Amino acid sequence: MILRHLNLEQELEWTETRHVCELVIESPKFLREIIKDLTITEEEKELSITVDGKPLDFDKDTDVIFNPLKLDFNSRRAMTTLLKMLVKTSLSEEFYLATNTFKSKIVKYLDELIDAEAFNFEVSTDDFTIDSIAKAVSIHIVGDEDDFVELLTDYVAMMVDLAKIKLFVFIGLRPLMTEEELVRFCHNLDNHQIDILLIESCVGETLSNVPRIIVDTDNCEI
Repeated sequence: MILRHLNLEQELEWTETRHVCELVIESPKFLREIIKDLTITEEEKELSITVDGKPLDFDKDTDVIFNPLKLDFNSRRAMTTLLKMLVKTSLSEEFYLATNTFKSKIVKYLDELIDAEAFNFEVSTDDFTIDSIAKAVSIHIVGDEDDFVELLTDYVAMMVDLAKIKLFVFIGLRPLMTEEELVRFCHNLDNHQIDILLIESCVGETLSNVPRIIVDTDNCEI
């Protein structure tokens, strides 16, 4: 995966052994332009990210995170995929019999409720899928709230599995983490082979095996 910008001479590249890159933009105007390219749908962008020569779809393939203290573990993308996975699993050879038995019990239970009140209704079909039941009981995805590093790791790993995110972009993550936490987070990402981009407005300590581009207030690359 390679990040390029029309106004930058350097490139950032993610590899099989390097899953974190950093872009430090000290110029507020340029920083706004970068964030706009990442978050606003436009036909022409000065910023491009390619995977094996093919452009990344920012809307589908990236997750831009402005506030990591308020992660949306139950985003529509994640929950939609989770429900599809539940339906697929419920129809698998392992669960097929149990699923149909469960559905039959639901229909029987509803029939008994209707009969008890002498309502002039009937349950006309058992042709429903497990996702409708899952929605009714309000399934929530949870993360490790006691460890910020593990919380972030749980989030990105879950969104890769459920929403097929290819790149996570964290805006201003460094001020919220100690150096030890940031190193541990990067180590977790390498273990999970998950790619992230750190976008910061101030220069921090150099991270091992993390390529970085620094653009100063005069838009000069360092």
